[in-house]
Amino acid sequence: MNRTKIEWCDFSWNPVVGCKPESEGCARCYAAAVSLRFGLPWGGPHFMLGRLEGPVRVRKPSRIFLGSMTDLFQHGVRNEWLDEIMRVVRACPQHTFMVLTKRPVGMRWYFRWGVPDNLWLGITAENQARLNDRMWWLQEIPAKVKFVSVEPMLEPVWIGRPWLEGLRWVIAGPETGPGARECRAEWIMDLADERADAGVAFFDKRKTGWLRREFPD
Repeated sequence: MNRTKIEWCDFSWNPVVGCKPESEGCARCYAAAVSLRFGLPWGGPHFMLGRLEGPVRVRKPSRIFLGSMTDLFQHGVRNEWLDEIMRVVRACPQHTFMVLTKRPVGMRWYFRWGVPDNLWLGITAENQARLNDRMWWLQEIPAKVKFVSVEPMLEPVWIGRPWLEGLRWVIAGPETGPGARECRAEWIMDLADERADAGVAFFDKRKTGWLRREFPD
């Protein structure tokens, strides 16, 4: 368990590390760079058993990003790993756990029988085509809180009223660091305006400028 600089959570928890590229948003993956820097496994999922009980040791209710260094629903993640992770999630009802995936088909299959109440499930969508593909699966998952992270935002993205009505939260932000791809301020503003009409909370990941940082109730 680590304190994190990610603005919308308190801790990151990575009982699984490692991943393979899935789509355009992976081209400058921060998790791959961090893994290379610190000698962590990459190229596919690896179960880190020693990290499994981390949330149990955090007493204060916290927002915990589960899987910031992986995608829990990629090929190679075993069901027994996920079962052990969900055991810890259920054992820590004081915490809110948040999971993002670019592979919602696997997420939908695993949670076909239900989702812990303290687990928020979301998709990452870097452009309109990826949002359209992934939202079909997210809307079928019976989570109490479903959300979308449009980051890195590589073009204007429009979610649409029917899908917004099934969401509780939208996050948007640019790619960062040297060589970051373009993200225009008006793209984020337009997405913020769209979700406001549906009463969905919005979180602006930018460091400067107009900022709206809301959480679902």
